[in-house]
Amino acid sequence: MSGPRSRRVIELDADARAALERVTRRTTEAAGLVRRARIVLLVASGSPLDQVAREVGVRPNVVRTWADRYRAGGLAALRDRPRSGRPRTFSP
Repeated sequence: MSGPRSRRVIELDADARAALERVTRRTTEAAGLVRRARIVLLVASGSPLDQVAREVGVRPNVVRTWADRYRAGGLAALRDRPRSGRPRTFSP
């Protein structure tokens, strides 16, 4: 028997859902962004956080983090933030 299941409610309108689904279907998009968009779509569908975490292959606190970031900033908040440190010296 598992503990209480935490829920993060995300309500998506048709445009937001379509944008997230587009991201998950793109083959040229960064894998991290695709995973984050998938997390948001699963949370918005009403799945419990622990179930989303198992399905995506991350820990529940990661699901919580991305759900909260999406709620605060939309699709733009799912993109990688600039990292500190020395800039790359070679091209990707």
